[in-house]
Amino acid sequence: MGRRAPVRSTGTQPRVLLIEDNALIGLDLGDAFAHAGYRVAGPVATLAEAAAQVERRTPDLAVVDVRLKDGLCTELARELHRRGVPFLVHSACRQDSSLCSELLEAPWLAKPAWSPDVVAAVQDLGRTGARP
Repeated sequence: MGRRAPVRSTGTQPRVLLIEDNALIGLDLGDAFAHAGYRVAGPVATLAEAAAQVERRTPDLAVVDVRLKDGLCTELARELHRRGVPFLVHSACRQDSSLCSELLEAPWLAKPAWSPDVVAAVQDLGRTGARP
């Protein structure tokens, strides 16, 4: 992933990137975010898809599952952090010292989480402007 200047959304609705390899969870969250007024990118299930989405257009916010089909989201979390994208982790993985600091410092919701709770956590993240 390169270090291009971020391209931010120009509309009034924030764009949230869903990084989730479980299709049912991804679709449920996508519907919940769309219903809450967000523009939704994804769900994307691989690191390659996620990196391409971030390169194409920097999201306003992101929901990150730690473990995808093709590996851990360590470098992706670092790239989101470099671009100033607030994100939260929605994962069944445990928080432990083997993960990068960008993942450990982000807000976490353990799976399974009710989709309205994930949306509310992202809304809080967007309001506070918190950065991982």
